[in-house]
This record gives sequence, C-alpha cells and structure tokens, in this order.
Amino acid sequence: MSYTIKLKDAFKGYTYDQDKIVSPKETIARFKEKTKRVNLDILSRTRRIDNGRLGIPVFFSECGLDARDVIGTKKQMGKGGTPEQSEASAVMELAERFSFFSFKKKKTNFFYSTPKELGEKVIAYEQIIKSVHDNREDALKVKPVFDNLPLQWTKGYNLTKNQEVLIPFNWFYMINEFNGPCAGNCQEEALIQGICELVERHTSSIVSHENLNVPGINLDSFSDPLVIKMLNSFKKEGIKVYASNFSLDTGIP
Repeated sequence: MSYTIKLKDAFKGYTYDQDKIVSPKETIARFKEKTKRVNLDILSRTRRIDNGRLGIPVFFSECGLDARDVIGTKKQMGKGGTPEQSEASAVMELAERFSFFSFKKKKTNFFYSTPKELGEKVIAYEQIIKSVHDNREDALKVKPVFDNLPLQWTKGYNLTKNQEVLIPFNWFYMINEFNGPCAGNCQEEALIQGICELVERHTSSIVSHENLNVPGINLDSFSDPLVIKMLNSFKKEGIKVYASNFSLDTGIP
C-alpha cells in the first residue's frame, strides 16, 4: 500500500499568541488521556522549574520508565507565555521524542537497498547533494559510488508533488539527527511545526555559516500583548533583549 498524506482544513480554536485548534489545557488533557490508553509508562509528571525571576513559565515533562527506555533521556523542557502553554509544550516535546525514537527502533519501518536498485522511487540525487553542500561538479563524480551504496530506506511523502518518495533515513539522521520531529493537535498542526523548525534551522545555519548581516527588529514595534508582557519581564530585571530577522528570502518570518 502506498504512503499518502492528505491535508485537511484545521480551524483555529485558540489564538492567544498561538494558533491552535484547541487550547493548551485541552492539549495536555488529550495527551494524558491518550498515553493512558496505550498502557505504557510514558509521562511520569510535569513540573514547573523556572525560579520566578522573570515570571515566564518553563516546565519539565519527566519520562516514565517506558519513555526513558526508548528515548534515553529523563526529561524535556517546554516554554510558553502562560503556564498552560509551557506545560503543553513540554508534553508535546515528549510526544515528539517518544514517537520518533519508537519509529527509529522499529525494524519493520525500514529496509536496505541501493539507490540504483530502487530507481526513480527515491528522493532525487540533487536533493541529496544539497544536504551536504556539495557542488554539482564534485557530486556528479561520486554519483556512481552513491548509486551502489546500501542505505536504510523508509517511506516519505512529497507534499509538493503529492506522491510517495523513499527517503534514505540513515543518511539524513547522520547529518541532521532529529531535526524536524513534530507533534500537534492534528496532522496539519504537526506539519506546520516541523516545517517551520526546519526553516528556522536552515536560515540560522546560513546566517552563521556565511556570517551574514541581517536586519534588527525594533522591540517597540510589537503589538501582541503577551509578547510585550514578556519583553517587559526582561526589562524590569535589567536584561537587554536583541531581536534579528533571519527570514532571508524564504517568505517565512
């Protein structure tokens, strides 16, 4: 059976500094209800850990025994403008990591083959070489070697072309590790989260690698009440905040 992702409308039900289909409080409740249903010890507890200096809430989600065995760490951090946002962030970070490493450890999600054997089913070589910043001339020289390289493949989906594509999982995991895992209240929310994270890492790496000068952002230009409140939390403690625009030419802020 082919692998597909069908996008649907996802109407906003919560818009206080975030655009979500449900409130953070409901996100937390859904997470706890669903993890109970699978009969695994995934979440031990959530705990607020900021010291109150700024008044900006930060939470830990502490792993249960099953989650610890899968992920290999004991806790995740979450942040937000309100306690509910921060706690929801922490539990969804746990959802991301537990799901990702569970997927990675399940052997039936993968198979080994060479690009040559799989032919046109695989992600284009032009995309592969971009992942390691090779220029086209050098990349074409080593393509015969790459074509015969046994790789660990899994199914993916090209949202632009609306078609299944095979992804060399171990190739990208070696380079990016776990950049891009994402969780949300629905599929569309999760995809937005993951895509924006990749754009964020992509532009940050370009700015750093090329030592680019980017525009600064006037902090007085913000109009969102929660953003203004958080900036004032830093200001009253004498902490200077600087903001820069890393959008580059993506069209994504």
